[in-house]
Amino acid sequence: MRQRRFRDAEKVFNEALEIEPENSYVLVGLGDLFRMSNDFDKAIVYYTRLLKSDQSNVFALRGIGDCFRGLRQSEKAVEFWARYLEINRGDVHVMVRLADAYKSMDMSEKAEKLYIDSIKIQPNDRYALMGLGNLYYKNREDDKALGYFESLLGLDENYVAVLTMVGNIYQRRSDYQNAEKYYRKATELEPDNSYALYGLGNCQRGAGHIDEAIELWGQILDKEPYNQNILSRLGDAWISKDDIDKARELYERSLDLGFDAFALIGMCRIYREMGDFVEAEACCNRVLMEKPGFERAIEELSLVLIDKDRANK
Repeated sequence: MRQRRFRDAEKVFNEALEIEPENSYVLVGLGDLFRMSNDFDKAIVYYTRLLKSDQSNVFALRGIGDCFRGLRQSEKAVEFWARYLEINRGDVHVMVRLADAYKSMDMSEKAEKLYIDSIKIQPNDRYALMGLGNLYYKNREDDKALGYFESLLGLDENYVAVLTMVGNIYQRRSDYQNAEKYYRKATELEPDNSYALYGLGNCQRGAGHIDEAIELWGQILDKEPYNQNILSRLGDAWISKDDIDKARELYERSLDLGFDAFALIGMCRIYREMGDFVEAEACCNRVLMEKPGFERAIEELSLVLIDKDRANK
């Protein structure tokens, strides 16, 4: 099995099982064998068979939890990992997996406690640092997230996903100089990373460097021609350069793919500049039908009505 000769291993395990049908080592071995070969359902059969006679077998509890994780059934994985940790406290590997499962189930408090307990045991556990930093990042607790992300980058400065998230935090704060530093480091490691290029483009736009933003977002569009977010972003950038034809082309490309609130708002601006208030109003109304109360659409609709009123006087 360690040599990944799974067919040979299965044959030998089954010979052993014929001799001792309830042997815990053999049942765990078969469970591990099928888990390692990603046949999770079959692995669960052997782990379950053992747990019927030995409810506290830590190898089966851990293995079956990992199988349910592989099947993306977090609720079931949680049950077995929790039982495992009652017996085998302090196993950081399983603690972090259980915390990840809680996080995926939106049980943030339980996840947070487990991550923190894991870090107390192993301060440099990268998965615990990543999990806790990611938890705080998603909850917009940026100061806490930064602390754990910086610890992680202190262990390995080449985590592209972490560099990008740190860049995003600084971008949220409109600290474009620091954000750019992290995005650029990410693009040095992965020149085609769309998330880093997108953030870097936002930084350039925030700093007033529209041409640079267009060039960076264009790199993403070259690889992802159906990316509606980039299409509407580029449309907005070309409007700021007063190239209405280019902006309209990009907005229409996005809308050909489906609903895009920002492309519709961009089209509204174009129609408003043309004095076509009927079409402009229709664009805003389409957004508000899909996203009632959307602030950008309400603001744009107000401008349409003001301009329409002025034009009629």
